[in-house]
Amino acid sequence: MITDEAILNEIQKFQSRGNDALHELLDSVTNFSFEREKHYQKIIDTILHYSTKISKEKDLGRLLIILADFGKSIVQSDRATLWLVDEANDVFWTKVAHGLSDIKIPLNAGIVGEVYEKKKTIIVNNPYGHPKFNREIDKQTNYKTESILATPIFKEKGKLLGVFQAVNKLNFTQKFDDEDTQLFSIVVAYIKNILDMDDLSESNRYFVEEQTKAAKKQQGMLVNELENCTKLDVFIYFKPYDFLSGDSYSLHKTSTGGYFFYVLDAMGHGIVPSLTSFSVLSFVKQALDKELSFQETADEFGKSLEYILTDLEQLSASFFHIPEHFGYIEYFSAGMYPAVLHDGDRTIELKANNIPFMDFFYAITVSRVKLIDFKSILIYSDGLVEDTLYNLNKQDILNMKTCEIAEKQMKAFSNKQLEDDLTTVLIERKNV
Repeated sequence: MITDEAILNEIQKFQSRGNDALHELLDSVTNFSFEREKHYQKIIDTILHYSTKISKEKDLGRLLIILADFGKSIVQSDRATLWLVDEANDVFWTKVAHGLSDIKIPLNAGIVGEVYEKKKTIIVNNPYGHPKFNREIDKQTNYKTESILATPIFKEKGKLLGVFQAVNKLNFTQKFDDEDTQLFSIVVAYIKNILDMDDLSESNRYFVEEQTKAAKKQQGMLVNELENCTKLDVFIYFKPYDFLSGDSYSLHKTSTGGYFFYVLDAMGHGIVPSLTSFSVLSFVKQALDKELSFQETADEFGKSLEYILTDLEQLSASFFHIPEHFGYIEYFSAGMYPAVLHDGDRTIELKANNIPFMDFFYAITVSRVKLIDFKSILIYSDGLVEDTLYNLNKQDILNMKTCEIAEKQMKAFSNKQLEDDLTTVLIERKNV
Protein backbone atom coordinates (compact mmCIF):
# COMPACT_ATOMS: atom_id res chain seq x y z
CA MET A 1 0.00 0.00 0.00
CA ILE A 2 1.27 3.45 -0.88
CA THR A 3 1.07 5.60 2.24
CA ASP A 4 0.48 9.33 2.53
CA GLU A 5 4.04 9.69 3.79
CA ALA A 6 5.42 8.08 0.63
CA ILE A 7 3.40 10.43 -1.55
CA LEU A 8 4.55 13.46 0.41
CA ASN A 9 8.17 12.34 0.21
CA GLU A 10 7.81 12.08 -3.56
CA ILE A 11 6.33 15.60 -3.70
CA GLN A 12 9.19 16.93 -1.61
CA LYS A 13 11.79 15.66 -4.10
CA PHE A 14 10.47 18.01 -6.77
CA GLN A 15 9.91 21.20 -4.81
CA SER A 16 13.25 22.81 -5.77
CA ARG A 17 13.98 21.40 -9.21
CA GLY A 18 13.13 24.35 -11.41
CA ASN A 19 10.41 25.33 -13.85
CA ASP A 20 9.58 21.77 -14.88
CA ALA A 21 8.95 20.64 -11.31
CA LEU A 22 5.17 20.52 -11.60
CA HIS A 23 5.15 18.50 -14.79
CA GLU A 24 7.74 16.03 -13.48
CA LEU A 25 5.71 15.73 -10.31
CA LEU A 26 2.59 14.91 -12.29
CA ASP A 27 4.44 12.16 -14.17
CA SER A 28 5.66 10.66 -10.91
CA VAL A 29 2.41 10.94 -8.98
CA THR A 30 0.30 9.39 -11.71
CA ASN A 31 2.45 6.22 -11.56
CA PHE A 32 1.14 5.38 -8.12
CA SER A 33 -2.02 3.42 -7.41
CA PHE A 34 -3.68 5.52 -4.77
CA GLU A 35 -5.81 4.03 -2.05
CA ARG A 36 -7.26 7.48 -1.54
CA GLU A 37 -7.89 7.89 -5.25
CA LYS A 38 -10.41 10.71 -5.14
CA HIS A 39 -8.32 12.79 -2.77
CA TYR A 40 -5.16 12.57 -4.83
CA GLN A 41 -6.96 12.86 -8.14
CA LYS A 42 -8.25 16.21 -6.94
CA ILE A 43 -4.67 17.26 -6.15
CA ILE A 44 -3.52 16.19 -9.61
CA ASP A 45 -6.40 18.04 -11.28
CA THR A 46 -5.58 21.17 -9.31
CA ILE A 47 -1.89 21.04 -10.27
CA LEU A 48 -2.73 20.48 -13.94
CA HIS A 49 -5.35 23.22 -13.99
CA TYR A 50 -3.11 25.87 -12.49
CA SER A 51 0.10 24.89 -14.27
CA THR A 52 -1.74 25.52 -17.54
CA LYS A 53 -3.09 28.88 -16.38
CA ILE A 54 0.33 29.95 -15.05
CA SER A 55 2.12 29.06 -18.28
CA LYS A 56 -0.29 31.19 -20.34
CA GLU A 57 -0.42 34.27 -18.10
CA LYS A 58 1.83 37.18 -19.07
CA ASP A 59 0.43 39.91 -16.82
CA LEU A 60 2.26 40.02 -13.49
CA GLY A 61 -0.67 41.25 -11.42
CA ARG A 62 -2.97 38.52 -12.68
CA LEU A 63 -0.19 35.95 -12.26
CA LEU A 64 0.08 36.78 -8.56
CA ILE A 65 -3.66 36.29 -8.19
CA ILE A 66 -3.47 32.92 -9.95
CA LEU A 67 -0.63 31.81 -7.66
CA ALA A 68 -2.63 32.77 -4.58
CA ASP A 69 -5.65 30.89 -5.94
CA PHE A 70 -3.37 27.91 -6.63
CA GLY A 71 -2.18 27.83 -3.01
CA LYS A 72 -5.69 28.33 -1.66
CA SER A 73 -7.07 25.51 -3.77
CA ILE A 74 -4.33 22.97 -3.21
CA VAL A 75 -4.46 23.16 0.60
CA GLN A 76 -8.22 23.88 0.65
CA SER A 77 -8.04 27.09 2.66
CA ASP A 78 -10.46 29.99 2.80
CA ARG A 79 -7.81 32.57 1.93
CA ALA A 80 -4.24 32.76 0.72
CA THR A 81 -1.86 35.71 0.66
CA LEU A 82 1.49 36.13 -1.06
CA TRP A 83 3.55 38.52 1.07
CA LEU A 84 6.61 39.94 -0.71
CA VAL A 85 9.60 41.45 1.09
CA ASP A 86 10.56 45.09 0.53
CA GLU A 87 13.69 45.39 2.66
CA ALA A 88 14.34 48.96 1.51
CA ASN A 89 11.20 50.03 3.40
CA ASP A 90 11.22 47.23 6.04
CA VAL A 91 7.78 46.00 5.04
CA PHE A 92 5.90 43.09 3.53
CA TRP A 93 3.56 44.13 0.74
CA THR A 94 0.88 42.24 -1.11
CA LYS A 95 -1.28 42.59 -4.17
CA VAL A 96 -2.92 39.25 -3.41
CA ALA A 97 -5.10 38.94 -0.35
CA HIS A 98 -8.42 37.12 -0.74
CA GLY A 99 -11.13 39.24 0.83
CA LEU A 100 -8.73 42.10 1.61
CA SER A 101 -7.44 45.19 -0.17
CA ASP A 102 -3.76 45.78 -0.96
CA ILE A 103 -1.85 46.31 2.29
CA LYS A 104 1.61 46.70 3.80
CA ILE A 105 2.83 45.45 7.18
CA PRO A 106 6.16 45.74 9.03
CA LEU A 107 8.63 42.87 8.50
CA ASN A 108 8.32 41.88 12.17
CA ALA A 109 4.52 41.91 12.28
CA GLY A 110 2.36 38.89 13.03
CA ILE A 111 2.86 35.28 12.03
CA VAL A 112 4.53 36.19 8.73
CA GLY A 113 6.98 38.31 10.71
CA GLU A 114 7.91 35.26 12.76
CA VAL A 115 8.46 33.27 9.56
CA TYR A 116 10.71 36.08 8.30
CA GLU A 117 12.69 35.96 11.56
CA LYS A 118 12.98 32.18 11.93
CA LYS A 119 13.17 31.34 8.20
CA LYS A 120 10.95 28.28 8.56
CA THR A 121 7.38 27.12 7.99
CA ILE A 122 4.95 27.75 10.83
CA ILE A 123 1.56 26.16 11.45
CA VAL A 124 -0.68 27.92 13.98
CA ASN A 125 -3.94 26.11 14.67
CA ASN A 126 -4.85 28.32 17.63
CA PRO A 127 -3.93 31.83 16.47
CA TYR A 128 -5.71 33.58 19.34
CA GLY A 129 -3.31 31.81 21.68
CA HIS A 130 -0.23 32.90 19.71
CA PRO A 131 1.58 35.99 21.07
CA LYS A 132 2.30 37.46 17.61
CA PHE A 133 -1.20 37.08 16.18
CA ASN A 134 -2.92 40.44 15.62
CA ARG A 135 -6.57 39.89 16.45
CA GLU A 136 -7.43 43.52 15.66
CA ILE A 137 -7.47 42.67 11.94
CA ASP A 138 -10.22 40.11 12.60
CA LYS A 139 -12.20 42.71 14.54
CA GLN A 140 -11.90 45.27 11.77
CA THR A 141 -12.94 42.82 9.05
CA ASN A 142 -15.48 40.82 11.07
CA TYR A 143 -13.51 37.66 10.28
CA LYS A 144 -12.49 34.80 12.56
CA THR A 145 -9.05 33.29 11.93
CA GLU A 146 -9.04 29.66 13.06
CA SER A 147 -5.77 28.42 11.55
CA ILE A 148 -2.70 29.69 9.69
CA LEU A 149 -0.05 28.05 7.51
CA ALA A 150 2.89 30.29 6.56
CA THR A 151 5.82 29.16 4.42
CA PRO A 152 9.00 31.13 3.50
CA ILE A 153 10.01 31.67 -0.11
CA PHE A 154 13.78 31.53 -0.62
CA LYS A 155 15.95 32.56 -3.53
CA GLU A 156 19.58 31.60 -4.07
CA LYS A 157 21.91 31.63 -1.03
CA GLY A 158 19.03 31.54 1.42
CA LYS A 159 17.71 35.05 0.76
CA LEU A 160 14.08 35.31 1.87
CA LEU A 161 11.91 36.79 -0.87
CA GLY A 162 8.52 36.49 0.74
CA VAL A 163 6.07 34.43 2.74
CA PHE A 164 3.10 32.48 1.40
CA GLN A 165 0.27 32.30 3.93
CA ALA A 166 -2.94 30.26 3.95
CA VAL A 167 -5.74 31.05 6.39
CA ASN A 168 -8.53 28.78 7.71
CA LYS A 169 -8.37 25.17 6.58
CA LEU A 170 -11.70 24.17 5.04
CA ASN A 171 -12.34 20.82 6.69
CA PHE A 172 -14.11 19.64 9.82
CA THR A 173 -11.00 20.11 12.00
CA GLN A 174 -10.19 23.58 10.57
CA LYS A 175 -6.52 22.73 11.17
CA PHE A 176 -3.49 22.56 8.89
CA ASP A 177 -1.08 19.60 9.03
CA ASP A 178 2.17 18.33 7.49
CA GLU A 179 0.41 17.29 4.29
CA ASP A 180 -0.70 20.88 3.75
CA THR A 181 2.88 22.04 4.30
CA GLN A 182 4.16 19.70 1.58
CA LEU A 183 1.41 20.60 -0.85
CA PHE A 184 1.93 24.30 -0.22
CA SER A 185 5.59 23.83 -1.07
CA ILE A 186 4.59 22.99 -4.65
CA VAL A 187 3.27 26.52 -5.10
CA VAL A 188 6.31 27.99 -3.36
CA ALA A 189 8.64 26.11 -5.72
CA TYR A 190 6.78 27.56 -8.67
CA ILE A 191 6.87 31.08 -7.28
CA LYS A 192 10.61 31.23 -6.72
CA ASN A 193 11.31 29.98 -10.24
CA ILE A 194 9.05 32.32 -12.21
CA LEU A 195 9.22 35.58 -10.28
CA ASP A 196 12.09 38.02 -10.03
CA MET A 197 11.25 39.52 -6.67
CA ASP A 198 13.75 42.38 -6.94
CA ASP A 199 12.13 43.58 -10.15
CA LEU A 200 8.70 42.98 -8.67
CA SER A 201 9.43 45.11 -5.60
CA GLU A 202 10.80 47.89 -7.79
CA SER A 203 7.78 47.66 -10.08
CA ASN A 204 5.47 47.87 -7.09
CA ARG A 205 7.22 50.99 -5.78
CA TYR A 206 6.91 52.59 -9.22
CA PHE A 207 3.23 51.56 -9.43
CA VAL A 208 2.49 53.08 -6.02
CA GLU A 209 4.27 56.33 -6.91
CA GLU A 210 2.43 56.68 -10.21
CA GLN A 211 -0.92 55.80 -8.67
CA THR A 212 -0.32 58.36 -5.92
CA LYS A 213 0.40 61.04 -8.52
CA ALA A 214 -2.74 60.10 -10.44
CA ALA A 215 -4.79 60.15 -7.24
CA LYS A 216 -3.60 63.70 -6.47
CA LYS A 217 -4.65 64.79 -9.95
CA GLN A 218 -8.04 63.15 -9.47
CA GLN A 219 -8.47 64.97 -6.14
CA GLY A 220 -7.79 68.20 -8.02
CA MET A 221 -10.71 67.40 -10.33
CA LEU A 222 -13.18 67.46 -7.43
CA VAL A 223 -14.74 70.89 -7.79
CA ASN A 224 -16.56 72.75 -5.02
CA GLU A 225 -17.46 76.29 -6.09
CA LEU A 226 -20.01 76.53 -3.25
CA GLU A 227 -17.45 76.46 -0.45
CA ASN A 228 -17.84 80.18 0.33
CA CYS A 229 -21.41 80.51 -0.88
CA THR A 230 -23.46 83.10 1.05
CA LYS A 231 -26.69 81.11 0.74
CA LEU A 232 -25.56 77.49 1.14
CA ASP A 233 -23.48 75.37 3.49
CA VAL A 234 -21.87 72.25 2.07
CA PHE A 235 -20.57 69.08 3.72
CA ILE A 236 -18.59 66.61 1.57
CA TYR A 237 -17.21 63.22 2.57
CA PHE A 238 -15.07 61.51 -0.07
CA LYS A 239 -13.28 58.24 0.71
CA PRO A 240 -11.78 56.24 -2.20
CA TYR A 241 -11.49 52.48 -1.86
CA ASP A 242 -8.08 52.55 -3.50
CA PHE A 243 -5.70 55.09 -5.02
CA LEU A 244 -8.05 55.98 -7.86
CA SER A 245 -11.74 56.28 -7.16
CA GLY A 246 -14.69 55.41 -9.35
CA ASP A 247 -16.67 58.06 -7.46
CA SER A 248 -16.57 61.77 -8.23
CA TYR A 249 -18.51 64.94 -7.50
CA SER A 250 -18.63 68.53 -8.70
CA LEU A 251 -20.49 71.59 -7.40
CA HIS A 252 -20.81 74.76 -9.51
CA LYS A 253 -22.42 78.19 -9.55
CA THR A 254 -24.09 78.96 -12.85
CA SER A 255 -23.83 82.23 -14.75
CA THR A 256 -27.46 83.01 -13.77
CA GLY A 257 -26.75 82.63 -10.05
CA GLY A 258 -28.11 79.13 -9.70
CA TYR A 259 -26.44 75.91 -8.54
CA PHE A 260 -25.43 72.89 -10.60
CA PHE A 261 -24.04 69.79 -8.89
CA TYR A 262 -23.62 66.08 -9.40
CA VAL A 263 -22.32 62.87 -7.82
CA LEU A 264 -21.27 59.97 -10.01
CA ASP A 265 -20.25 56.36 -9.43
CA ALA A 266 -18.31 54.96 -12.39
CA MET A 267 -18.01 51.21 -12.75
CA GLY A 268 -14.96 49.66 -11.06
CA HIS A 269 -11.73 51.20 -9.74
CA GLY A 270 -8.52 52.45 -11.29
CA ILE A 271 -7.67 54.24 -14.52
CA VAL A 272 -10.84 53.69 -16.60
CA PRO A 273 -13.39 55.06 -14.07
CA SER A 274 -11.07 57.97 -13.20
CA LEU A 275 -10.91 58.86 -16.92
CA THR A 276 -14.71 58.64 -17.04
CA SER A 277 -14.90 61.07 -14.11
CA PHE A 278 -12.57 63.47 -15.93
CA SER A 279 -14.64 63.25 -19.14
CA VAL A 280 -17.88 64.01 -17.30
CA LEU A 281 -16.34 67.01 -15.55
CA SER A 282 -15.03 68.32 -18.89
CA PHE A 283 -18.48 67.94 -20.40
CA VAL A 284 -20.15 69.76 -17.49
CA LYS A 285 -17.70 72.67 -17.64
CA GLN A 286 -18.34 73.07 -21.38
CA ALA A 287 -22.10 72.97 -20.81
CA LEU A 288 -21.84 75.67 -18.13
CA ASP A 289 -19.55 77.81 -20.32
CA LYS A 290 -22.10 77.56 -23.15
CA GLU A 291 -24.85 78.52 -20.67
CA LEU A 292 -26.99 75.58 -21.73
CA SER A 293 -30.29 75.08 -19.96
CA PHE A 294 -30.55 72.04 -17.73
CA GLN A 295 -32.70 70.23 -20.32
CA GLU A 296 -30.19 71.08 -23.06
CA THR A 297 -27.39 69.79 -20.82
CA ALA A 298 -29.24 66.48 -20.40
CA ASP A 299 -29.82 66.21 -24.15
CA GLU A 300 -26.17 66.89 -24.97
CA PHE A 301 -25.01 64.49 -22.26
CA GLY A 302 -27.08 61.72 -23.85
CA LYS A 303 -25.38 62.38 -27.18
CA SER A 304 -21.92 62.37 -25.58
CA LEU A 305 -22.19 59.03 -23.79
CA GLU A 306 -20.77 57.04 -26.71
CA TYR A 307 -17.57 59.08 -26.41
CA ILE A 308 -17.41 59.19 -22.61
CA LEU A 309 -17.97 55.48 -21.91
CA THR A 310 -16.18 52.39 -23.21
CA ASP A 311 -17.92 49.24 -24.47
CA LEU A 312 -20.06 47.60 -21.76
CA GLU A 313 -19.11 50.32 -19.24
CA GLN A 314 -21.98 51.63 -17.13
CA LEU A 315 -22.19 54.92 -15.32
CA SER A 316 -24.39 55.74 -12.34
CA ALA A 317 -24.82 59.46 -11.70
CA SER A 318 -27.23 62.09 -10.43
CA PHE A 319 -27.24 65.68 -11.79
CA PHE A 320 -29.16 68.57 -10.19
CA HIS A 321 -29.94 72.21 -10.79
CA ILE A 322 -31.51 74.69 -8.37
CA PRO A 323 -32.14 78.26 -9.59
CA GLU A 324 -31.08 81.25 -7.51
CA HIS A 325 -34.65 81.88 -6.26
CA PHE A 326 -34.97 78.25 -4.96
CA GLY A 327 -38.37 77.89 -6.65
CA TYR A 328 -37.74 74.34 -7.92
CA ILE A 329 -35.15 71.60 -8.31
CA GLU A 330 -34.65 69.70 -11.55
CA TYR A 331 -32.61 66.56 -12.00
CA PHE A 332 -31.74 63.52 -14.07
CA SER A 333 -30.42 60.43 -12.35
CA ALA A 334 -29.44 56.88 -13.35
CA GLY A 335 -28.40 53.90 -11.26
CA MET A 336 -28.08 55.90 -8.02
CA TYR A 337 -29.80 55.57 -4.67
CA PRO A 338 -32.50 58.24 -4.17
CA ALA A 339 -31.26 61.68 -3.20
CA VAL A 340 -33.03 62.94 -0.06
CA LEU A 341 -34.65 66.36 -0.38
CA HIS A 342 -35.86 68.26 2.71
CA ASP A 343 -38.29 70.99 1.71
CA GLY A 344 -40.23 72.65 4.50
CA ASP A 345 -41.79 69.80 6.49
CA ARG A 346 -41.50 67.41 3.54
CA THR A 347 -38.91 64.68 3.06
CA ILE A 348 -38.84 63.63 -0.60
CA GLU A 349 -36.78 60.84 -2.15
CA LEU A 350 -35.68 61.82 -5.65
CA LYS A 351 -35.46 58.41 -7.29
CA ALA A 352 -33.52 57.57 -10.44
CA ASN A 353 -35.54 58.50 -13.53
CA ASN A 354 -33.26 56.87 -16.13
CA ILE A 355 -31.61 53.49 -16.66
CA PRO A 356 -27.83 53.38 -15.98
CA PHE A 357 -25.94 55.34 -18.62
CA MET A 358 -24.18 53.26 -21.30
CA ASP A 359 -22.19 53.96 -24.47
CA PHE A 360 -25.11 54.70 -26.76
CA PHE A 361 -27.45 57.61 -27.18
CA TYR A 362 -30.91 57.74 -25.75
CA ALA A 363 -33.22 60.54 -24.63
CA ILE A 364 -32.60 61.43 -21.00
CA THR A 365 -35.57 62.14 -18.77
CA VAL A 366 -35.46 65.30 -16.65
CA SER A 367 -37.78 65.68 -13.66
CA ARG A 368 -38.72 68.85 -11.80
CA VAL A 369 -39.99 69.26 -8.23
CA LYS A 370 -41.54 72.54 -7.01
CA LEU A 371 -39.92 73.82 -3.82
CA ILE A 372 -41.83 75.50 -0.99
CA ASP A 373 -39.02 76.10 1.49
CA PHE A 374 -35.78 74.39 0.49
CA LYS A 375 -33.82 73.11 3.51
CA SER A 376 -31.25 70.61 2.21
CA ILE A 377 -30.45 67.81 -0.19
CA LEU A 378 -28.33 64.71 0.38
CA ILE A 379 -26.67 62.84 -2.51
CA TYR A 380 -24.54 59.75 -1.92
CA SER A 381 -22.92 56.79 -3.66
CA ASP A 382 -23.74 53.15 -2.90
CA GLY A 383 -20.75 52.82 -0.55
CA LEU A 384 -22.87 54.47 2.14
CA VAL A 385 -25.41 51.64 2.27
CA GLU A 386 -23.94 48.53 0.61
CA ASP A 387 -20.78 47.90 2.67
CA THR A 388 -21.32 44.64 4.56
CA LEU A 389 -19.63 45.90 7.75
CA TYR A 390 -20.11 49.67 7.88
CA ASN A 391 -23.25 51.26 6.51
CA LEU A 392 -26.19 53.47 7.39
CA ASN A 393 -29.79 52.31 7.40
CA LYS A 394 -32.53 54.13 5.57
CA GLN A 395 -33.78 56.03 8.62
CA ASP A 396 -30.29 57.35 9.36
CA ILE A 397 -30.09 58.61 5.80
CA LEU A 398 -33.54 60.24 5.89
CA ASN A 399 -32.59 61.99 9.15
CA MET A 400 -29.40 63.45 7.68
CA LYS A 401 -30.88 66.92 7.27
CA THR A 402 -27.99 69.22 8.17
CA CYS A 403 -24.25 69.45 7.60
CA GLU A 404 -23.72 69.01 11.34
CA ILE A 405 -25.67 65.72 11.41
CA ALA A 406 -23.91 64.50 8.26
CA GLU A 407 -20.48 65.21 9.71
CA LYS A 408 -21.31 63.28 12.89
CA GLN A 409 -22.67 60.32 10.92
CA MET A 410 -19.68 60.11 8.60
CA LYS A 411 -17.15 60.02 11.44
CA ALA A 412 -18.05 56.34 11.83
CA PHE A 413 -16.45 55.65 8.43
CA SER A 414 -13.25 57.66 8.85
CA ASN A 415 -10.86 54.93 10.07
CA LYS A 416 -12.54 51.95 8.42
CA GLN A 417 -11.41 49.89 5.44
CA LEU A 418 -14.48 49.95 3.21
CA GLU A 419 -15.39 47.63 0.37
CA ASP A 420 -16.14 50.39 -2.14
CA ASP A 421 -15.67 54.09 -2.79
CA LEU A 422 -17.84 56.34 -0.65
CA THR A 423 -19.08 59.83 -1.50
CA THR A 424 -21.59 61.85 0.51
CA VAL A 425 -22.60 65.42 -0.37
CA LEU A 426 -25.05 67.43 1.72
CA ILE A 427 -26.09 70.92 0.61
CA GLU A 428 -27.96 72.96 3.23
CA ARG A 429 -29.61 76.35 2.88
CA LYS A 430 -28.34 78.93 5.35
CA ASN A 431 -30.66 80.81 7.66
CA VAL A 432 -30.14 84.33 6.35
